[in-house]
Amino acid sequence: MDWMILPILACAVIVLTLGWFGLHVLERGVIFVDLALAQVAALGTTWAVYLGHEPEGHVAFGIALCFSFVGAIAFSAARVFEARVPQEAIIGIAYAVSAALGILLVHFAADPHGGEKIEHLLVGNLVWIQPREVAVLAGVCAAVGVVHALVSRHTLRVTFAPEDARAEGMNIAAWDVFFYLSFGLALAAIVSASGVLLVFSYLVIPAVVARLFFRGVRLRLIAAWTLGLAVSVAGVSVSYEHPPGPVIVAFFGGALAIALAVYALRAHGSRALAGIGAGALAVAVVLGGSAAIPASADHDHAEHHEEGDDHDHPAEAPLPTTSEAPAEAAQDDFARLDAAVVAARGGDVAGLRALAALCASDTPFVRVEADTRLRALAGSSAPAYDPLAGPDSGGAWTAWASGLVAMPPGEVPPL
Repeated sequence: MDWMILPILACAVIVLTLGWFGLHVLERGVIFVDLALAQVAALGTTWAVYLGHEPEGHVAFGIALCFSFVGAIAFSAARVFEARVPQEAIIGIAYAVSAALGILLVHFAADPHGGEKIEHLLVGNLVWIQPREVAVLAGVCAAVGVVHALVSRHTLRVTFAPEDARAEGMNIAAWDVFFYLSFGLALAAIVSASGVLLVFSYLVIPAVVARLFFRGVRLRLIAAWTLGLAVSVAGVSVSYEHPPGPVIVAFFGGALAIALAVYALRAHGSRALAGIGAGALAVAVVLGGSAAIPASADHDHAEHHEEGDDHDHPAEAPLPTTSEAPAEAAQDDFARLDAAVVAARGGDVAGLRALAALCASDTPFVRVEADTRLRALAGSSAPAYDPLAGPDSGGAWTAWASGLVAMPPGEVPPL
């Protein structure tokens, strides 16, 4: 399971960093600040891509960092309006506007892989993270951690006892700027690997669970780190063939549900048990009832609608067929991959050429698998193509495979 090492290392760095910031965010009551700052950083990355830079490159990181700093300064200044406008309202608006601008940039760029890039910004792609990315992530987060360790007494004072800090003459506004700037720096590095939704889960859910059961910053921090690492390992371990971001977020949701149930049982006993049972029954009824509705009901309604309205409405363009849907296309790629591997192992050159064609797939796992198996045969003659960077739109592997001839099965290397 060597492939798990880098994703788990990245998760560990994220857990240690966001576990600390999560305690502050929860205590300050700015729950969605991480979501908004992460989205602002993602907007910076999208702007860099729109300008023609690679999303994982140094230029994109620098632009995302600048966007994060601007957002951090804006959020720290939002406290000025708190008497009339809640800070959370401004943060929520910033998230919505940043998300909309990111979608517009992808639309204006007319990128055929725009949907895939938006998905990457939302949920990341931890399974395919590279050593260089882990090194940058660890370096930035370590620098932020060291600085916070040196001034932790002041930051904890401002977060957990702001009135006492103000009475002692501390400059609350300056410490807010420091907090948000350092937070933005960490998020600029984290969001490119984990995505916006995973950032929110790592920051808030472990802190919420820790606050349910523990008092004191140290115990809460240890509990948040423990939960984050445990969920990360569990999520990564089942994510080789599934998107890791949604899996980890779902595991965090399950852990939170269990924690809330345990806390309710401890605090309210049998009354909580009855409420939990009623809630579980309601969920089961909704899921079971909706699953029992035959899918043909929609088709029957559509056919009836068409028969009755032929003369009332002009003809509409036909909807895409099932084979054109992205999910079905991905499943087809997996089926083609299996068939191509079987054919290639039998010495069939058509199987090798099919593997070469699959390197242009929009599904990252399919590209990586096809590339890995082709390199087992190509050796030093393999083209300079990185399947993690995107589909092989230039046809490097296809060009390589065009000159292949059939080989006896015994001469085919283990693909």
